[in-house]
Formats: sequence, C-alpha cells, structure tokens
Amino acid sequence: MQKFARRLAAHVLALSLPVSCATVLAVALDSTTSFAASGIDPLLDQQWGLTAIGTPSVWKITRGAGVTVAVIDSGSGPHPDLNANLDAGRTMFGSIDSVGAIDVHVAGHGSHVAGIIAAVADNAIGGSGVAPQSRILPIRVLDAQGSGDSKDVSKAVRLAVDSGAKVINLSLGRATESTPLTAAIQYAVDRNVLVVAAAGNGAADSPPKWPGTSDLTIAVTAVDRNNSVTSFDQRGDYIDLAAPGASILSTATNDYKIQSGTSMAAAFVTGAAALLFAAQPSITALQVRDVLQRTATDIGAPGRDTTFGYGLINLVAAFAELDVMFPKIITASLTTKGRVGALAVGTASTFLATATSQWYRCTAPGEATTSEPADCTAIANAVATTYRSTVKDLRKFLRYSITAASGLNGSITSTHFSASTIPESGAWITTSTISSKTKTPLSELLRSPSKGTRTFKIVNGSCKLRNSVLVAPVLPGVCTLKVSIAAKAPFPRLGFTSIITVS
Repeated sequence: MQKFARRLAAHVLALSLPVSCATVLAVALDSTTSFAASGIDPLLDQQWGLTAIGTPSVWKITRGAGVTVAVIDSGSGPHPDLNANLDAGRTMFGSIDSVGAIDVHVAGHGSHVAGIIAAVADNAIGGSGVAPQSRILPIRVLDAQGSGDSKDVSKAVRLAVDSGAKVINLSLGRATESTPLTAAIQYAVDRNVLVVAAAGNGAADSPPKWPGTSDLTIAVTAVDRNNSVTSFDQRGDYIDLAAPGASILSTATNDYKIQSGTSMAAAFVTGAAALLFAAQPSITALQVRDVLQRTATDIGAPGRDTTFGYGLINLVAAFAELDVMFPKIITASLTTKGRVGALAVGTASTFLATATSQWYRCTAPGEATTSEPADCTAIANAVATTYRSTVKDLRKFLRYSITAASGLNGSITSTHFSASTIPESGAWITTSTISSKTKTPLSELLRSPSKGTRTFKIVNGSCKLRNSVLVAPVLPGVCTLKVSIAAKAPFPRLGFTSIITVS
C-alpha cells in the first residue's frame, strides 16, 4: 500500500492521500492559537468567510436541517462545538473498520473541515458552520500522519452514499487517478450525491490534484479576505469554484485554530451545498452544482478561468436563483360546507413557514388564480388558515389566498388564490334522501342560524306535511319541498327549493 506523504515546511502542513503513488495535498497552518469561548457564538465575528459568501443572509431561510454531509478525512471530533451535529463516525483504515471514529490527526484537520461545514450555532461557545443544523457523518481514512489508501477512501465514499449523505467532502488528494475511487465517485454521482474536492495546495506550478481534477467532483480553490489568490493555490482548467481558504477559524481537536488551504475552501462549498439541499429537498445534485457555478461572483478574468474557476461562491445569488427555479407556492385551496357559521379550511403547498394567509369574500365563483379577482374583497382580520363564515358572507363565495416573499430581501412576492365554487348559505337541508313510509321532523330536516319563522310547502310529489313532520309515501319517488324563513336580524328573508328523493 502506497501512502500519502506528510511534510512540514515554512508554516505549511502537508496532507496527502495515496491512491497508487504518493503525492501531496497541502493544508497550510497559519496559527495554532487557542480561543476561549463565552457568550453566544463569541468567535463568530472572526469567521470572515461566512460573511464573504453571504451565509448570514440565507440563515433566515435554512440552516441545513435534514441534510447529512460526509467528511471523509482524519475523523471529526469530539468537540463541544461539533458533538451535537456528529453522527456516529466510522474508521476505515487498512484492516480497521470500526464505528465511533474520532479525530486523531494532531492538527485536527477533519474536525477543522467539519466545523466549517456544521459547527453548532447559538450554543454560547465558539463560532458557527455554514450549515449549522446539518449532520456530519465523519469517516476516518487517514492516520495520525495524514496518510491513507485509495481503497479505503473508495469504500468510505460508497459508505457515505449508502448512509444517506447528500454531500461528500474530500479535502484530500494526489497527482494520479485511482480507478476504484473514480468508480466510487461515479457511484455517488449516479445516486444524486454531490462530491466536493479540494483543488490542491501545491502552488501555481503544481500538477492538477485528483480527485479534484475529475469532472465528477466540484474542485474548489481558495481566496483570502480580499478575494485574491493565495500563495498555495494551484491553477488549472479543472478548478470549478473559489471559496474562503486563508486564515480560516474553525474547530480543531478540542480547540479552535486558524488554518489555511483548499481543504478549508472545499468545506465552505460543501456547507453551501447542504443549505441548498435543505432549502429545496427536491433539487438534484447536478442542479446544486449548476446553481453554485452559475451564480458565483466572477472575480478573475471574465468568464471561467484557470485561477478561480467560475468565481467565488455567492449564497445570496444562489438562493435568488433557487426562488426562480422552484416557486415557493404551488397551489392554494379551501374546503367549505357552504354554510354560514361553519368553519372553512385553507391549505397551500408551500415550502415557506413565513407565508401569510388572507380570506376574501367574493360575489362570483371562479378558478384558482395568481391575480386578485375584481369581485373579491379582503375580509378584515381573517388571516389564519381557517375562517368561520358570518352573516356577511351570506350568498357570497369565499376564497383563500396565501402570499410568500421571494428573494433574500423579500422584494418579490407572489400570491395564489384558491378556486371558489359554492356560495355560503343561510339555510340548508340535512339530507336529500329519505326512506319510504318514514316520518322526518322538519326541525331535524332544516338547519339555519336564523331565528325567523319557518314555512314549508310541498310543491311536487307524494310527500305530505303533517304536524311539522315530513311523511314519505309508500312508493319510491321524488318530492319537491319549498322552504321559507322570515327575516330576523341579522338575517334577511331566506328561501330555497329542495328536491328530496324517497328510496
């Protein structure tokens, strides 16, 4: 088994993963400073990368809940700012295959990567990850020296897919391809899993690093606070995106450290992808990749270039595009008995918890629409998902509407109105079918909130009215009953004709 090499020189900690020959993927360690933790995320203001990609702006939409991310590295945790988001880890190293992996790398490389992705937010310690409510599945394939074997990485990728991960982070690499690992990554892509890889830290003249150079992965390079290329960044037409990767504060083994490298940059893209998957569960991995690339901020030569790829990831633009691709409201509908005093229920298919409801009173029926009908008037204070009709709704048609704001600043709103087909009635018959030779009290047959005097008359058929009772004939047939209710405030005079079937 050939191993990835590990070297330390000029403040650069080099991590490499062997597949068939030893090569180096460097992770620069700028500082090993420890930080105290107090208050609500006290280190958040030192995490410049979160702001650089627009993360705080999209946290009001999602924080990654429901998405599992696999970090295939040196293990992740334990760490007080990670533990709540860590699933049971797995060690896959040579002959070792065990559950309960922890970060064994002396610099906490796997923990640092995992913290960028999913450090817990608002827990009064440390900082936050890009997707602080996502889950981390840590799979350790590197030893304490940062060495590992491509066969283990291949098995880890397949395990991540089979375990339900939506994104796989590979902050490791080498100069040559491994057929088993390529097959494993293809296995992930075929099953709608996004694979993100570090582009490499060998500087401008270094050969492309693999698996970042594979078309199956998103290869990520690093930028500093000024969106400038770093001294360790590689170049190549295989680079897809750029992300913060210089002086990045994150979790390390039971501590916090500042590290630099494309490993860190890859983690930012992985976290961003987790947010997109969480915001739109039906989105595909290919669509996530496309959105991140199309909405990236072009910071180099116009168009895609060999230094920054498509540019710096931009979550604000990515989520704006998501709104266009996946309208938040699909339908609005209502159920109503068409009776004054009964409860009408509005429903809508929407992904936004912040959508607002409004009930309307209309003079005519109509189909569902996205434009407010001219004959409809909003009902004051009727903004819940249910509405109990009143006498003001008599002979009117109810509509339920729902409005949601699109765009991160809520600048785009869309409203959907339900269809409406039946008017609200002030009096109704409880049944339209009675059995032959039966007697039905009129007080049971007619319902109305009006207290006006009731008048009944048989205008057709063999039914009889005797002592406030409707008497059905011996033979089956049809009876037509005319009902009138005298005006009694707040109701006007009511009247209708009902056909009753005798069975």
